[in-house]
Formats: sequence, C-alpha cells, structure tokens
Amino acid sequence: YLHGPLDEKLARLPVHAYVIRLKSRSGLIRARLAGADAARGTVLTFLDSHCEASRGWLEPLLAEIVANRTTVVTPIIDNIDYRSFDYGSQSGYSVGGFEWTLTFNWYGLTEREKKRIKNDLSLPVESPTMAGGLFSIEKSYFEEIGRYDDGMDVWGGENIEISFRIWQCGGRIMTVPCSHVGHVFRQQSPYSWPGGVSKILDKNNRRLAEVWMDDFKLFWLYINPCT
Repeated sequence: YLHGPLDEKLARLPVHAYVIRLKSRSGLIRARLAGADAARGTVLTFLDSHCEASRGWLEPLLAEIVANRTTVVTPIIDNIDYRSFDYGSQSGYSVGGFEWTLTFNWYGLTEREKKRIKNDLSLPVESPTMAGGLFSIEKSYFEEIGRYDDGMDVWGGENIEISFRIWQCGGRIMTVPCSHVGHVFRQQSPYSWPGGVSKILDKNNRRLAEVWMDDFKLFWLYINPCT
C-alpha cells in the first residue's frame, strides 16, 4: 500500500528523505534503532508517524542541544483529533512523570521548577520523563548512553526506560514551549501484540525496573507480583 506511492512522494520533497524497510516486523524500538543507524546527521529526531509539525518547531529544540549536548528535548505536544484530524493547541504546561505501575502520565510544574524559571513559561523546563514519541537528541550522546534497550518488544515502557537512562547517565530532559508538534491520540491499538498486551508490557517494564530502579523496583514488583 505505501511502497511505490510513498517512495515517489518522498522523492519530490525539497530535502533528502527515504524509507528504511525492515525484513520482518520488529516493533517500534528496533525500528527506531534501525533509523538511528542509518542517520548521518549530528542530531536524531524521533517522531511518531501520526504527527504534524508546526512552522518553526525544530529550531528551538536544536538550540537547546547546541547549548548543552546532553540535553534531550521534547516539544509541546498538541492534540490532533483522531476522528476529524482537527488540530488543537495544548492549553497549560505539563511535564512527564510516572506512576509506580511505570505508566507515563502528565503532571503540572512543581513549585521548585516554577521558581527555577522565575515563572517565565517561555523558558524550557525540566521533565522527569517524556511521552517518547517526539524528541531530539544528539546522536553521539544517544550512542554514549547505550541507545534504546533492543531487548524490549513491540512498544511500551521504552519512553520511561530512555528517560531513566538519560537522567542517570548525566543528561536531562527539557520540554521546550516554543516548539509545538501535533499528535493523533488514538483510542485503541491498530496492531496485534504477540502473546497479548500484558505479556509484552510486563516484560518491557521488568527490564527497565531491573536495570535502572535499584531497590525502588520493589515498589513495582509489589504492584505486579506475578511478573
């Protein structure tokens, strides 16, 4: 369906773009690693396919990386309605966090962070975790911290894992308010999960808990005793 027509459309773009096709279904994490291997630029930018970038979205992200190569940056994620594809700007300012189930969630700015930026919401803010579908990182730094965990399957948990990896390997995650990218938040998964959703997510989360959480993994194991 997307083979010939997609290649033809990319060939007409004013910038060099091409598709890397894997020989078999490998999941989001390994597909992104294949893209990172093929990339030649200084900075890697990961975007889900169901995104629409606004004008001038990239420059503010790159500016933060130029200022500090260990900064990993995410845009403000606007909502694209999955039924009508209407684009709606994100109201308010949220940063990424997580629950002890290792589920990603959005949270408001802490008082400490508000104080750090002196309540100037035009400034980038530190984010404990990221949603995972949209971010930029210097390629050499991505390699230094060990990239994604390629032992994770399909999708799920990789955003928390890479967030823990960044912070614990000397980096930081920043949300940049001058950068906006729209994202379609679907209602259900459009693809299958070999062995079931729970099996995949439990495996991925167990890997990140064992590697990055030290004794804090006991909180997650208490909530997921059968994992």
